[in-house]
Amino acid sequence: MTQTSYNDVSTTTENENNGKLLKGMVLGAIIGGALTLLDSTTRNKVTTTTKNMKDSTLDMYSHVKNNPSEVKDDLQERLKSASSVLKEAISDAQNLYEKVNENIIIPVSTVKEESSEILSHAKEATTDLKVISGKVKEAGEEVIDSSNGQGAKK
Repeated sequence: MTQTSYNDVSTTTENENNGKLLKGMVLGAIIGGALTLLDSTTRNKVTTTTKNMKDSTLDMYSHVKNNPSEVKDDLQERLKSASSVLKEAISDAQNLYEKVNENIIIPVSTVKEESSEILSHAKEATTDLKVISGKVKEAGEEVIDSSNGQGAKK
């Protein structure tokens, strides 16, 4: 007894849709390519480009076949040159990193620490100011209470 789950049906439908899409894309590309080749200018360009590619490929092949050590040496020289340029780029990147670290990151960290310290001192001052304010208020209340007391005695 076999049981087909919803996921199996969904996957099968998805695969069929993907297959249809791919077939449609390939068919569209073939039809589009055929229609563009109806134009003689396009046809001539395609023919010329294809011949040029063929000729350059054959030239490269014959050059490699006739002078393999020269091609190898040339390739090695190019790789050494590229390696040298890459090493310079890495060195420049390291120098830039160090410069950014010295001129931006460290000062920003210093400013952050100092601002945290300033904020802490400001909070302490606020607390002290509240204590002083409370004492001034208390003193003012005593003056008012004293005044009221003297006024009552009169």
